[in-house]
Amino acid sequence: MKRLSTFLILLALLLGACSAPGASLSASGVQSWLDQPISGSILPLGAFPLKAHARHADGSGITRIEFLVNGVTIGAVDTNPAAPIVYAETNWNASAPGEYNLTARAYAGSAFSDSAPARVCVLQEAKEPVISQTGGCDASEAPAAPAESGPTEALPPDKATEIAALTATALAPTFTPPPASVTPPPTFTPVPPTATFIPPTFTPVPVDTTPPVVDITYVDPPVLYYGQGCSTQSGILTVEAYVSDGQSGVGQVYLAYGFTGAGTEGIFTEMTSIGSGYYRAVIDIGAQAYNFYQGANGSIGIAVIGNDGAGNSAQDTAPDVPLIFCPG
Repeated sequence: MKRLSTFLILLALLLGACSAPGASLSASGVQSWLDQPISGSILPLGAFPLKAHARHADGSGITRIEFLVNGVTIGAVDTNPAAPIVYAETNWNASAPGEYNLTARAYAGSAFSDSAPARVCVLQEAKEPVISQTGGCDASEAPAAPAESGPTEALPPDKATEIAALTATALAPTFTPPPASVTPPPTFTPVPPTATFIPPTFTPVPVDTTPPVVDITYVDPPVLYYGQGCSTQSGILTVEAYVSDGQSGVGQVYLAYGFTGAGTEGIFTEMTSIGSGYYRAVIDIGAQAYNFYQGANGSIGIAVIGNDGAGNSAQDTAPDVPLIFCPG
């Protein structure tokens, strides 16, 4: 497992993000991107967390991130202007099913910049967030109706009366009183309690300076494809990693990925725990690739960053995944 400091990878990712075709870097140096949801998502009705990152070309200065739905602000988060990269999230509860455009807007003073919009569909019948297989608002399949029970055969009147009589006899309670007995009264001599005071002991807990263990265990597929001539599934990237910390516990785990050579290498998404210390992220690379490569071939850079409860961080990287364009 390769280990690099979090500072070095974040610096590389941030510097690489400045010149991306289609990226949201404004003339004032403000850049923002929407991490969740990605364009093409199908969401169920109900609360859903919107997540975004932002940065400034000067290294600091982002004061606020707003979230917009169809151009209307639905939430805002004040950020630390001294940080080189800032993060924000807010819950969005769609009022009705339909198609929506979501955007993250970052401010540095009065200057601002919008992220690329994410087009999503909210469906009444959706049970959980998924990626559309066709790019449209695919409805979830309704569950099958339960089979109806068959008719119950009735007993003849004489048999019904006989069974009722047998049942009443079987269920009739029986009771035999216990034999009389004489129990001598108990004798009791109280014993005064004794107590020994044990002074408490205190062992100071050492400060946790050990970073968590981070190990990328699974990257699939080995080659990604994008374009109208490809299957939608051929652009879906799945990354899994093992993250553990025996002292302070695991905090957040992020997948950082980027379109190598296209200038954008700082896209973050939070990974989901799948149990036993393993985390997973599923990214639709095919839906984003054309904005960066415009029909050219490229590759995807991958890193997993894990934070523990004491603020320590560690990371692991994987070899770049080739990305091939399929003409329509």
